[in-house]
Amino acid sequence: MISTIFAAITFGYLGSQYLSRNLMYLISVGMAGVGAVASVTPSKSQKKLESEFQQQQK
Repeated sequence: MISTIFAAITFGYLGSQYLSRNLMYLISVGMAGVGAVASVTPSKSQKKLESEFQQQQK
C-alpha cells in the first residue's frame, strides 16, 4: 500500500514536470472515474458471500 502511494506521488510529480497540464488533468479525471466505478461495482467475492448466505438460510 505504501509503495502504491509512493508510486502515485512520484508519477504525479514527474508527470507535472514533463507532461502538459491538460494531459495531467485528463489522467487524474480518468483515475477518479476508475475509482468511482470500482467503489460502486460490487466485487465478485461479495456476490459469492451473499449467494452462500442465501443458501444457508434455506
